[in-house]
Amino acid sequence: MSALAWLARVGASPAEPLQLIMGCSERVAYDHVRRLEAAGLVRRVPMRRGDGSLIVLTRRGALAAGQPATRALRSVGPSMWAHATACAWVSAWLQLRRRHWAGEREVLEHDFWRLELCYQDHRGTVQQTHHPDLAVRVTNGLVAVEAELQRKAARRQRGICAMYKGLTDAHGPLLGVIYITDRNDVSQLFERTAAQVGLREPELGFREMHTLVDQTYAAADAHAAARANDLGNDATRIRQLFVLLGGQHRR
Repeated sequence: MSALAWLARVGASPAEPLQLIMGCSERVAYDHVRRLEAAGLVRRVPMRRGDGSLIVLTRRGALAAGQPATRALRSVGPSMWAHATACAWVSAWLQLRRRHWAGEREVLEHDFWRLELCYQDHRGTVQQTHHPDLAVRVTNGLVAVEAELQRKAARRQRGICAMYKGLTDAHGPLLGVIYITDRNDVSQLFERTAAQVGLREPELGFREMHTLVDQTYAAADAHAAARANDLGNDATRIRQLFVLLGGQHRR
């Protein structure tokens, strides 16, 4: 059920980050997912050969997790697979590092994250609503998180950077924005575009996907070690209690 609750915040996830959230072995995680699937709470969407499957929350699964049925994704086509995978890894990264975060499904529900985007292109003035992919609360405020795996049209990207520049100014509602990328050319393009409108560190940050995945595994290992230590301490306390009770009984 804890895995289902996490999925209700994420929408879909490959097996690996979901397994790390569960904190169990691959075999046990597979068994949990199989039972969730048999109950109609999740469904599998096979991806390209070698990429495994996405575990996708169903409407029944959302309701079982105590969330609205709208948390379930309506469709998960091939064009969404890479983005859904990236967002799941970012969500696991934030969860296992004990951050206060909002997943993609949660961001879509809140008017605060309906950001107004305006830019110029060949069509003229374009006005759209833009949502970040995730959000995280840090000590001093809120940070938007964007999982960007490919280039955007130059003018659209410039408009997004200008939007975040305004939102992160001295009296803006956001502390900053973090871009998660898996290609150097993409991150370099975003950094150059952001600099053109004055969006720079510390309001702008970048994380590489492979580093984020490594940190997620490390955080999961730390949690597992802490649990093992707690179990060891519990066993010691139980033995001490038995000795104490045995001593009292002998007297």
